[in-house]
Amino acid sequence: MIKIVLVDDEQLAREELRFLLEQHVNLEIIGEFASGAQAIEGIPALQPDVIFMDVYLQDMDGLDVIRTLQQLNVHSSVVFATAYDVHAIHAFELNAVDYILKPFSKDRLKVTIERIQQRLQPDDHELSQKLTRLIEEIGVKQRPRKLAATCKGRVVLIDPQELLYVVAEGRYASLVTAQEIWPTTFSLHEIQERLDPAQFLQTHRAYIVNLDRIKEVIPWFNSTYKIIIEGENTTEIPVSRTYIKKFKERFDV
Repeated sequence: MIKIVLVDDEQLAREELRFLLEQHVNLEIIGEFASGAQAIEGIPALQPDVIFMDVYLQDMDGLDVIRTLQQLNVHSSVVFATAYDVHAIHAFELNAVDYILKPFSKDRLKVTIERIQQRLQPDDHELSQKLTRLIEEIGVKQRPRKLAATCKGRVVLIDPQELLYVVAEGRYASLVTAQEIWPTTFSLHEIQERLDPAQFLQTHRAYIVNLDRIKEVIPWFNSTYKIIIEGENTTEIPVSRTYIKKFKERFDV
């Protein structure tokens, strides 16, 4: 019996998919989740064979959910439900991770199930490895409403509006809020892709700042600047020469 979990914020879409899947006697749906946060909390305990994952959720991007689940030792096969255009669909195909388009087709879903059955072999980690490459190559196509951070074994979802700035610490970056510093498993570049460029600006190879939280701009040597952030009077964030042009354009200085 193949154990399946459905993740989609649209109840009608889940009901439609459940109806089609339940017509196959060797499939068992063991859980449904209506958000990325619920999926991250509930799926590790279920350890399904297959996750049917909606790409665009209300609170998170589906790719981010899968990446976070992998960090929590969940290596289920994944089928993405997507409205991507043909170019993104080709990318899924090249990476051998299946997809289905909404509205769901009974015939197309049959093909998906056949592919899953072929891949679910003992000690076969190829699909998980290809999924990791898919996430790295495709990236996030839609900025999520929240960012995933880790702290003492927990996954915490941070609203970008709460960020003061983002700082790179070696390979990975941390999210800095007024209350806490949250480590992530993303690089500074990966986090930048998830942030609204109208609100966030990279000022240094190690910093991205929330423009709404800038309290003061201090002129520095060689026509550069330092930034003081609200509530962070002891932290001076540099604006390096590489990023000075964009910074001046944004603030008309």
